[in-house]
Amino acid sequence: MQRQSKKKEAKPFTCRISELKHAKESISKSKTVAVLAASGLGRTYLLNNICDNSNSFYIDLRKLSPTPESFSVEFIAALCKDSVQQPSIDYLSKLKLSKECNEIIATVKNELEKIKPDQQLLLDSAFRFAQSFKINDKKTIIAINNFEELLKLNSFSKISDSIGTFFSHADKAGCSYIISSSAVHLMKTALKQYKIDSINLKPLKLEAVHDLFESIAGKIDKRISTEVLNISAGLPIAIISIAQRFAKEKSEDVQQNISLIHHIFDSELVTKYSRLHSYSRNLFTDSLNRARGESLLKAILKVVSQNRPMRLTEIAHLIFRSGPVTKSLIERLVEVDMLVKTDNTFDFANPVLRRWCYFMFRSIEFEETPEETTLSKTGGPL
Repeated sequence: MQRQSKKKEAKPFTCRISELKHAKESISKSKTVAVLAASGLGRTYLLNNICDNSNSFYIDLRKLSPTPESFSVEFIAALCKDSVQQPSIDYLSKLKLSKECNEIIATVKNELEKIKPDQQLLLDSAFRFAQSFKINDKKTIIAINNFEELLKLNSFSKISDSIGTFFSHADKAGCSYIISSSAVHLMKTALKQYKIDSINLKPLKLEAVHDLFESIAGKIDKRISTEVLNISAGLPIAIISIAQRFAKEKSEDVQQNISLIHHIFDSELVTKYSRLHSYSRNLFTDSLNRARGESLLKAILKVVSQNRPMRLTEIAHLIFRSGPVTKSLIERLVEVDMLVKTDNTFDFANPVLRRWCYFMFRSIEFEETPEETTLSKTGGPL
């Protein structure tokens, strides 16, 4: 569970320099800072660039087991920068740490030997370890990605408030936390009672899109970057994916390059295992898992992806449900950041996901990158 290296990400990160500066300034003043942003906006880039020295730690909660017993061991192991794929409490007990840290590990080990361990004590111990853990006298920074995963521990009867447990220790810690989540609506509600600085990453504007695209694909006409902004909605992950292929396939003709950008974007969305296809599929699945009620929710997403922004009554008519039932279902999709209401209509919050759903619900998918003529026959304007 070693923290990720930032070196491979350094070049594309040029688009988030101001946010990085803001985050580092906030961390120097606060115990805990939150980064809330839709998936694909560069949260992981930001965290990796903050974790740039031996006094910083990167922990992805999606990689930890969602049970109090395993979570406590794996969280502690991540802070020890343990490289063992399945760290055991016995292994951690042999590490040479401070007296307080060894005592916490001993407490965890003692609980795990019981038939019914105290799950709340295990969670407390994990966060208390972070509170006590130090490499030297310098301030420690702990970056926790996918912070919403902590809420899964509330499903255990002995744990009622996992986030409250975290903050009870974070406030006393000798370190600083930067917590990050793409579940924006959910986390804003969960963190409302805690007075913490929040950094909200926004889609890139034209100048930043132009700079990021040029850093990967070389010098381009501003008409190219304008078109990239239009189809990517300013999402760095989409801009980077388009730019990497564009660098290899571009020509000298601006209009041909504009057509090429549209082809690259759509072909990335319909080609299995491409970055944008995987991103969209994972975002779709994760969001639906949080929303509950998969079948009817998919029906709503299908009709919205195939049409213009729609009114509630129009959606209800097309899914054969009453207005109140449809409204309740749409509210779930808004809560997990899939749909957004503008005036009196609903549409996807993420245009890239909208386009992927357009293809997915029509069963348009390829094993290998399709030719432009093949893809053009699938129809559908951007």
